[in-house]
Amino acid sequence: MGELGANHRRGFPPAARSACAPRAARLCHNGAVAGLAGANYYRHRHNGPFPTDGAHHHLTALMTPLSAEPNELAGRLLHRFGSISAISNADEADLRECAVHGEHWVEALLAVRQLLHDGSREEIVRTRLGDDRSSLDRYLIQSIGGLRHERMITILADEAGFVISEETIAEGQEGQVALSARRLFSRALALDARQMLIAHNHPSGDATPSNTDIRQTKELLAQAKCLGVTLIDHLVVGRRRVISMRKSRLI
Repeated sequence: MGELGANHRRGFPPAARSACAPRAARLCHNGAVAGLAGANYYRHRHNGPFPTDGAHHHLTALMTPLSAEPNELAGRLLHRFGSISAISNADEADLRECAVHGEHWVEALLAVRQLLHDGSREEIVRTRLGDDRSSLDRYLIQSIGGLRHERMITILADEAGFVISEETIAEGQEGQVALSARRLFSRALALDARQMLIAHNHPSGDATPSNTDIRQTKELLAQAKCLGVTLIDHLVVGRRRVISMRKSRLI
């Protein structure tokens, strides 16, 4: 953790989301990618067998309604990012670097990703903060687990534990994002939050908390207690898992 970044929440622009809705609807049904339909469409359109090698197979199905050469596009993306997971978590700028002139699949892919992200978020706001750890962990991995820079967020809740807001409170390079306690707690008090959880990712993919993470969290615990706010936990997010400092008895 190091210098404080701008406090903002990233979301998919409403105008862009609306523009991509028709494509997203074709790709999603109840939150799932319509892979079988894509495969049938591919066979009909190209009069040939559908690719059968795992990730390439499913990615080609996803891209079939969006590209004249979905097989080539799938190969291009896998060559650039290495896996479906990496593609799912890739920055928008990196995705656009892979698009050639006239291709519009980036907008649709971002819309699908945002829909899945929103679905995960709905799961955590239905329950008390921290009660459904599997949904929370999944949401955090989707949100920040694949970022190439470090981001710290806080999820604020009311006295009953239901989510009020999610805020990005710091961003920067790994090991260089320092949390401002004043900024964190002023936001919590402004929203009359009584409980809070903080989480940040390690771009290396290793979710093991650092000594600095542990020391700063202990300081925040003491400050939160003085202000009448319960700091439920500090979660460190890697690419595949989330480590709870409280469950690990580090705080």
